[in-house]
Amino acid sequence: MKSKTINDGVERVFVLILDQGEEAFKSVTEFANRENITGASVSAIGAFSQAEVSWFDFAAKTFKPIEVNEQCEVLSLLGDVAQGDDGRPACIFTL
Repeated sequence: MKSKTINDGVERVFVLILDQGEEAFKSVTEFANRENITGASVSAIGAFSQAEVSWFDFAAKTFKPIEVNEQCEVLSLLGDVAQGDDGRPACIFTL
C-alpha cells in the first residue's frame, strides 16, 4: 500500500493506493491503527477479483453473505472508521 497525506491540519486527509491482491478492509484498519485514527469517513473506487459482500435480512436479523469470485469494478465504496469497544479503530464499508 502507498499512502500520501493531503492535509495535515486539524482534519487530516489521506490518499491510500492498495496493491493488487491486497485486502482492503485489513489494510485500511491497519493504516488507521498506525495513524491513530479513531474517527473518519472513507470513500473509494477501484476493483476486486474476489470479495464477500452481504445484505441484511430484517426477518432473520442477520447479514447474509454473498461470495463474488470474478473481476468487478467498485463504482462507490463508502464507509467509516470508528473507535471499537477495545479502543482500536474499526471499519465499516458499504458498496
